[in-house]
Amino acid sequence: MKKILAIALFVGAFAFTSSAQFKFGPQAALLFDGSYFGIGGKGHYSFNEDWAGQGSFTYYFESDITVWTLDLDVHYSGFNIGDVESFRITPFAGINIFNVSADTGLGFNVGGNSTNINIGVNGTMPIGDNLEFFVEPKFIIGGGGTLGIAAGVYF
Repeated sequence: MKKILAIALFVGAFAFTSSAQFKFGPQAALLFDGSYFGIGGKGHYSFNEDWAGQGSFTYYFESDITVWTLDLDVHYSGFNIGDVESFRITPFAGINIFNVSADTGLGFNVGGNSTNINIGVNGTMPIGDNLEFFVEPKFIIGGGGTLGIAAGVYF
């Protein structure tokens, strides 16, 4: 219930902020612990010049188990690392919900989830008028902790 409330508050903050800019796009991701490769989507919402929120969902391709992650992060861009017109880096922190399940073959699934902490940086580079490439290395700290990297395009 606490997770659902936190997600609802995060989404609600997106919906009621007036000076915002929203961008979204597909991503490919790799978790180095277990070498999980997946695809998903990412949404990035700028509250103002200094703060942004980001949410992403990734489904990982594994033959015998189901793995997905949900990430909710807060970005701080109150200082400039790089040039806004070419390449920009912003640090972030947030939560990661890691879920894994497997079919036992006996008519039921086993698995579980863990809630972890994300710490990383998001690097973006414009590649057109309405496109922006991103790369995002991060540490996932906690029970499902590992190093991960995602890359994709914002529209």
